[in-house]
Amino acid sequence: MKRYFTAALLWCRRAEDALLFILLATLILLAAGQIVQRNIIGNGFVWTDELLRIIVLWLAMLGSMVASRTNNHICMDLLARKLPITLRNAAQRLVFAVTALICGALAWASWRFVAMEAEYNSLLLGHYPSWWFQCVLPVGFALMAWRYATLTLLPHLAHSDDGEI
Repeated sequence: MKRYFTAALLWCRRAEDALLFILLATLILLAAGQIVQRNIIGNGFVWTDELLRIIVLWLAMLGSMVASRTNNHICMDLLARKLPITLRNAAQRLVFAVTALICGALAWASWRFVAMEAEYNSLLLGHYPSWWFQCVLPVGFALMAWRYATLTLLPHLAHSDDGEI
């Protein structure tokens, strides 16, 4: 059973990394193409700017998900470094728990936002429902909440050999 769980986690990690790479490469190519089109032709595709904003949203969420997977989010631990090891571990668990709660609240709020967008039939890129593109918000925040809740209960995973949750 553990073997299948490990294989599933590895597959998810690779999927996150691959999607992050594909989106970043697409962003770079579209932005460069837009610059070339505007300088040579005088204008670009109408949909490129909106698509670039959507890609930036997905990159931000996927980057945050990968950072939570490796416990590499920005943190201010100046005071934590000065604490004795037992208090440092307790403070780290508290930070993980608060982070999980905040991510959970953001997942719930973004779920409501996406539901409202679907209800109002908002469109992006001309005629596509906006919630298709915005669904990364609740999914990403929920995954980060789960990862930090796991770290709250099993903080040794933050320091595992492969460095990933």
